[in-house]
Amino acid sequence: MAAVNELAAVAARVAGEGAVRVGATAVCGVVPGIVVAPKSVAALSETLRWAHGRRLAVVPTGAGTKLEWGGVPPRIDLLLSLGRLDAVVAHRHGDLTATVQAGASLGRVNELLRRHGQWLPLDPAHGERATIGGIVATNDAGPRRHRHGAPRELILGVTFVRADGAIASAGGIVVKNVAGYDLSRLLTGSFGALGVVVDATFKLSPLPPTSRTVVAAGLDPGTIDGATSAVMASQLAPSALEVQGPPFSLLARFETVQEASERQAEEVAALWRGCGAADTGVLTGAAETERWTAHHDAVWGREDDICRIGLLPDQLPGLLEEFVGLLQRHEIEGQLAGRVETGALHARIGTDAAASRAIIDRLRARVEPRGGHVALLRGSPALRAQIEPWGAMGDATGVMDAVKRQFDPQGILSAGRWPEAEARA
Repeated sequence: MAAVNELAAVAARVAGEGAVRVGATAVCGVVPGIVVAPKSVAALSETLRWAHGRRLAVVPTGAGTKLEWGGVPPRIDLLLSLGRLDAVVAHRHGDLTATVQAGASLGRVNELLRRHGQWLPLDPAHGERATIGGIVATNDAGPRRHRHGAPRELILGVTFVRADGAIASAGGIVVKNVAGYDLSRLLTGSFGALGVVVDATFKLSPLPPTSRTVVAAGLDPGTIDGATSAVMASQLAPSALEVQGPPFSLLARFETVQEASERQAEEVAALWRGCGAADTGVLTGAAETERWTAHHDAVWGREDDICRIGLLPDQLPGLLEEFVGLLQRHEIEGQLAGRVETGALHARIGTDAAASRAIIDRLRARVEPRGGHVALLRGSPALRAQIEPWGAMGDATGVMDAVKRQFDPQGILSAGRWPEAEARA
């Protein structure tokens, strides 16, 4: 305790009084020594400079909605909270861009952007509470990825603090500016292992005036395949096209002007009925909002083990059948939900470590030979002790480790959370 108190006292002098507290929720079972919440970018820079000089292991955090994601850090000396960096720095509504600090929640950001009829069209897990920094760090995207893309496609530039405390920037503030864009994309999805993003600039979209969702329920994998293929072969432009189950449903959302949303919803409902989806309806208003909340909560509404699955779309019907069989075999009430076009899915698979490992192993055996992946996002310490979170990475592990060494030679940032050959902190 004496060592922790000494660490806290020194950190308070660096980051400012009121920025430090002792005691925090464990991260994947690892309890941080202290939590530091700098009140400015300059204070954050100085904090990292100080931590770098002492080779302290640092893990950045925002609202904590994705703090369990990734691998288990060997230790955390300092949990770096960006919660006090929560401003919308600039909203250039004429250019449809905005620069937002990392600690701002997506819900609050969109509340401010709506005043000019614009929004950042992301809907990640726990979207109202999730912070911009956490969304960028994990590249987390929800159903609207179908039309608008993931954070990596929307980001234009970043300001970040390197492991040694130096402040750097990449990218631009207008859509046509691509200078440094690759570095912005590299930091997106890096789990804070390459640098701590303190603000990000995004391209925005006009706020759609109306929304309608078509839901087809009680589908088998074959019907899902035919129904989604029919939509993809048409001229329809849904903002989301999702599968959920078992029992399996399809959801197609249309967010545009009223006449277009009505017409497209009617067309997709007719298409799906022609594919054998008898139980089909169109939702608007509160009923539509409730249905999308239920879609999110099907996976994220319980404290179960959760894995992320990436696969080619033509593998989806077979995977759905396999998933149902695995749940039945292990007597688990699990759920799967995700994007049918991109093959990006999340699966809730219960709380029994042995059963979760068996399910993940089987899913990996199915998708990895064809270039897919299954990553453990959330899991108990018992499960994490039995399984590698990222699955087979092949040559990519060496590449990612080399990138890590270039950005963070001492390995103090998010050690063990991002795929790398070794954790050096």
